[in-house]
Amino acid sequence: MSESAPVAGARRFRPATAADADRDGHRFEWLKPDGWREGFRALVLEVDDPGSGAPRVIGVGRIGPNTVHPGSDLVELEIEQAHRRRGHGTALLRELGKYSDNPLSSQAVPSSERELFLRAQGAVTYLEVPLLRVDVAAERTARWCAAVRTHHDGAARAVAWTELPREQVIDALTDRYLWQHASWSPTATRDLIRPVAGEEFYEETARERSVAVVRDGRITALADLYSGPESNEGSRSGDAAVTREGSLEAVDAAAPHARADVALCLGALLEQLRAAGVASLDLDNHPTDPHTAPLLATLDREEVDPVHLLEIPNGLTAQLRDVP
Repeated sequence: MSESAPVAGARRFRPATAADADRDGHRFEWLKPDGWREGFRALVLEVDDPGSGAPRVIGVGRIGPNTVHPGSDLVELEIEQAHRRRGHGTALLRELGKYSDNPLSSQAVPSSERELFLRAQGAVTYLEVPLLRVDVAAERTARWCAAVRTHHDGAARAVAWTELPREQVIDALTDRYLWQHASWSPTATRDLIRPVAGEEFYEETARERSVAVVRDGRITALADLYSGPESNEGSRSGDAAVTREGSLEAVDAAAPHARADVALCLGALLEQLRAAGVASLDLDNHPTDPHTAPLLATLDREEVDPVHLLEIPNGLTAQLRDVP
């Protein structure tokens, strides 16, 4: 330990204040006043500055409920770079854990400093999620889309979300979200999920570009294109052509035509993006998606920006971790 490092006994925790955020917000991404959101706690970690003796905030953390996935609580923390590797992060994480009996969840880039720290606390990956970048401009992608139309039974059609009633699309988004997460991150009830699907998925998506497949009057598959700079489509910034981001899956995973309808949905999205001059599409999907994952494996694509979704011991798992 360097001479300037404060001793562990000088470590103090207290609720974060608006004054902390005003003074130190530029130093810490996660610094918010305690109680800034219902059910959330926010703490700062202070030590005495070895030069002046004045208190200095060297770490911040927050914890709160995940209303969509109530089986775990969300946690985030930061320690000032000069004070890392001295036990402050571990102490802050355990202090935050006192406000919950649930396991804690966070995410990290593989092999990053953040992941290594969380692994040291006993964190385990419950899902590894890469973005899958599809080469929209590739000639093979165009042939792939044509083959989808050729092999489809023709009983379903792909349309823009804007051609369908808002409530019908939100119902389908809700149904899709519930089954997609059931096996690895169980959700809250449908009544709680539906407003989130409306506010965060429907309203924040480029609806005129997003695609739905309709069969016998029912939506069977959805492709969401996230909102982006429509005016930049087909333009280039330096040597990098525009990339858009989206996701897709079936509304009912067990439906007999689910795979074919997801393929039709993806093909329609790729064709319109290709026509607009978009070079690539990043699909924010899960490797557990039973229709999208195998379909993407048949396209020209690459994995980019992988992230690990992590569960950190707390409550029962923390007690078991700490058994001597």
